Amino acid sequence: MKKKYFRCTVCQDIHFGNEGPEVCPTCKQENKYIEVDKEEAQLVMENN
Repeated sequence: MKKKYFRCTVCQDIHFGNEGPEVCPTCKQENKYIEVDKEEAQLVMENN
């Protein structure tokens, strides 16, 4: 399975994997990850 980028909609944490975490390791919110493309993930990482 190809890995994808996921962004937490609460704190903007970026995760790279097969699926987004059930609980964000940064803000501890549940089920808040959405899939984003590589370009959006890079923009978020550069601006945080």
